[in-house]
Amino acid sequence: MARKTKEDAEQTRQAILDSALQTFYEKGFSRTTFDEIARRINLTKGAVYWHFRNKTDLISAIIVQKITSQRKLYPQGMPTTIEELRQAVVCRANIIEKDVDFKRFLFFMVYRMEWSTAVFDKVWSEVGELCELPDKKLGEVLLFLKEHGELKQNTDIQELSEVLTAFWKGTIDKYISGVKQNKTLSYMITQGFDMIMNGVRVEK
Repeated sequence: MARKTKEDAEQTRQAILDSALQTFYEKGFSRTTFDEIARRINLTKGAVYWHFRNKTDLISAIIVQKITSQRKLYPQGMPTTIEELRQAVVCRANIIEKDVDFKRFLFFMVYRMEWSTAVFDKVWSEVGELCELPDKKLGEVLLFLKEHGELKQNTDIQELSEVLTAFWKGTIDKYISGVKQNKTLSYMITQGFDMIMNGVRVEK
């Protein structure tokens, strides 16, 4: 019986996270209330408060849940060639394209609708390390590629990492902005990645 209760509680928690993301996406941070989050899934406001103290806690939990679940879909292991890195990046773009709910999450995250400085600082103190992990891993991969002759020896790894990260985030921004475009996210990512890497890769 205890096991069933635990499973029910986890299902309720997930339902609250799903409802909260949808409401945040539609209304923004300040106009979202626990009452509305609860109504969407036929719960009481008290049930939502039992799982989360406030909206900031909800945002942190949504970030952890979405990022963690997405990363489980990514190729495992560190890329050891530029081609493997390219495949990993394009795979990530393909996964995002197919996940409408994650696109809503990215929209909310990129534009941080009505986030105050206090909210951002609180959320970042809890999930910042998780969010920054891909940037750190990218730097490690690029350093490995340089040490193993895939990149030119005069390549500034930190600068290249920052350029690739800015390119990725900028392309995601364009993709989720709602502006009509004929190109898919995976196409834009592939083309941009090749343009950047062709300038630093060792010709073989």
